[in-house]
Amino acid sequence: MTAVETTPEPAAIEAGGAIMERLFMAMLGSLELATVHLGSQLGLYAALAQPRSAGELASATGIDERYAEEWLEQQAIGGLVEVAEPGDRRTRRYVTSRGQRMALAEPDSPVYAASMALLLGGVGAVLPRLPQTYRDGTGISFGEYGDDVRLGQGLFNRIAFLGQLVPEWLPAMPDVAALLARDGAAAVDLGCGVGWSSIALAQAHPALTVLGVDSDDASVMEARLHAADAGLEDRVRFEVVDAAADLGEDSFDVAFYFEALHDMAHPVEALASTGRALRPGGRVVVMDERAEEEFAPDGSEIERLLAASSVLHCLPVGRSQGDSTATGALFRPATMRRYAEQAGYAAVEVAPIEHDVFRFYVLRP
Repeated sequence: MTAVETTPEPAAIEAGGAIMERLFMAMLGSLELATVHLGSQLGLYAALAQPRSAGELASATGIDERYAEEWLEQQAIGGLVEVAEPGDRRTRRYVTSRGQRMALAEPDSPVYAASMALLLGGVGAVLPRLPQTYRDGTGISFGEYGDDVRLGQGLFNRIAFLGQLVPEWLPAMPDVAALLARDGAAAVDLGCGVGWSSIALAQAHPALTVLGVDSDDASVMEARLHAADAGLEDRVRFEVVDAAADLGEDSFDVAFYFEALHDMAHPVEALASTGRALRPGGRVVVMDERAEEEFAPDGSEIERLLAASSVLHCLPVGRSQGDSTATGALFRPATMRRYAEQAGYAAVEVAPIEHDVFRFYVLRP
């Protein structure tokens, strides 16, 4: 029998073409982000605070001149650096504008964006493993994503923790702020990562002691260095501990989960342990992803970001331990309420904090 060829309907061609165009732009963005990763790792953006030719950039940063030529041309074509002095490939000089330096070379800047490239690099490191992980139903631990994800996540959150946590977020949770300010107050930061949230809390409250716990050894080691640099070793301590482990009883006034609960294999057990560790009147604060209330196709850019992050990172991390709850990054309010109820909490409130990416919950035992 001869197959009958059919001509695709114009509407299908148009829809397919739109997807093709979208994926082309995604490919372009991914490739350019990878060149930002390269420039950030090699210190090229910082070196371009003053005009340099390819040869001068190569000498200043210790890279090959021919590669410097290619990278500089690509960056200028992409609008990520500027041409300071015209010329041919060897004599042309390039420089970063003030805005470009803030976005690409200054980690303390409120618009620092190079951390996104590090996060992409970490996903790329495990991408060949993901197909078999999906077949097996297993997971990949946070540490297995490598230094890029740890460093990228730390840099991505650093500005918010040091710049917004105390002056903007805590005032919207007055009960929590009052607990942190009282004499002899103690807090625990579960899933503390490289420690910026713990450090910000201690810097703002001179009488507060903070215990940061995380299951990733490298993150805890880096957090200890950050606390030492800040002169806070006497009040901020970091330990490698699973969040579901026994934290004792009547130990803390406030417990924090900063963008960590959805990655944990056993979130209900972690919340239950945390509840037992609270002093009378204590509170638990969960800052997690601002996923929509319900699933819907054709989601917003934030919902798309969370969904893709979950597919490539958050769900595999959450399933890296046995008997995982397998939450993922699409952490909806109903999920938070269900986990809190199962862990024995009496109430869950959503704090009045407007943020594009995060939602803040206050849990009362």
